[in-house]
Amino acid sequence: MNTFPRVARPLVVRIEMNYADEQLDIEVPENRMLAVADFNEVPGVSDEKAEIERALDNPIGHQGVNSLSSKGKKTVVLVDDATRPTPAYRILPLLLDRLNGAGIEDRHITVMAAVGTHRMMNGREMKEKIGEETLRRVSVVSHYWKNKEMLVDMGKTPSGVPLSVNRRYVEADIKIGIGHIAPHTQAGWTGGAKIVQPGVCGRETTDYTHWLSAKYDLRDLMGVADNPFRLEVESVVSKIGLDFIVNVVLNKEEEIVKAVAGDFVKAHRAGVQEAKKIYCSPVTTPADVVVCDAYPSCYGLDIWQTDKAVMASYLPIKKGGTIILLAPLPEGVSSEHPELAKFGHKPYAHMKKLVESGEMTDINAAAASSQVGQVLADDIRVLLYTTGLTKQETESIDYVYAENPQNAVDETLKRYDGNSKVLFLKNACEILPTLQTNNA
Repeated sequence: MNTFPRVARPLVVRIEMNYADEQLDIEVPENRMLAVADFNEVPGVSDEKAEIERALDNPIGHQGVNSLSSKGKKTVVLVDDATRPTPAYRILPLLLDRLNGAGIEDRHITVMAAVGTHRMMNGREMKEKIGEETLRRVSVVSHYWKNKEMLVDMGKTPSGVPLSVNRRYVEADIKIGIGHIAPHTQAGWTGGAKIVQPGVCGRETTDYTHWLSAKYDLRDLMGVADNPFRLEVESVVSKIGLDFIVNVVLNKEEEIVKAVAGDFVKAHRAGVQEAKKIYCSPVTTPADVVVCDAYPSCYGLDIWQTDKAVMASYLPIKKGGTIILLAPLPEGVSSEHPELAKFGHKPYAHMKKLVESGEMTDINAAAASSQVGQVLADDIRVLLYTTGLTKQETESIDYVYAENPQNAVDETLKRYDGNSKVLFLKNACEILPTLQTNNA
């Protein structure tokens, strides 16, 4: 009987990646596997109501909700939108009760969806975000950045930022913001002052501040709490006003791990320290290939949100590497920023020319475009697997269309030598991969 030498086959590692409400299994040879970066496992508190109450009882850098009544009665409470997982419906009833206790009745309180330059929430999203109890108790409205009748001109900041702000918010005696704290591509971290800018500002203000961020290296912004963009936003908000915040830090299961309340800078920074324990995922060495998902699912709606995963993938990747992005994108590129689909992702110098010539009028989109353009300028390819865009639409934004996620990984690995490594980045729209050689 003939015998043949046994050919050793490489061991394969299978990784489950998030895709909408499904899981995609991706396989890579074991010897090409670098790591899986994800949220650090931190348990949620056993009693979320008690944690929120604890934060309200112990405001940071502030005398507390009771002290706000001295400013008047007309109150606006800002909440973020459906693109953020903040459980505002859990926080609002407790905050409203505190305001009632301070002599501010529900009839004097308005809850405003601070959607920034995103689309307005639909009825279902508003109900899920705010909760039925709050909808019954107080007036609920939404900011819309394109409606000039909603806005008031407040002049400029000392640094020259034009202030166009929601009129109802400006006219409130008491201004409160609710949000969550997670890594952010421009502001370093979400939460704090961002609920006001861009939350309830007009186009001029948001364009100005976001264009500022486009000039910086992404690595000098992401995960840096006191970065230039954040400081500019806080300067803007200092003039507009934000009397009190309630921010939460969430774990992978979107459970509350920590709540902070008080001064919009001091309480926010305290929350950032807690958030780092969850979101900062150490990576030992740069990867040749990063496979990332557009998760949590609220970020996978359109390219405007999903690009956060690409920018996070930039932190641990080598120059000349490849990012493979898995994103459903049911809402396409961006309904509110169509010029992103028109001009795609280009470096800052290219976008600057389009802006200066007047060909591109959406400065916020120009900023977002140029930040991803910074990634592409480092000879990094972005392959996109999606059921939401066609091949032509994908290529129009300077990404490479991938018909199958496994084939995309297999074909990409053939481009590199046998020593190349793959990093899987889960929950990539919120995770902050940090190279251990850095002091990030």
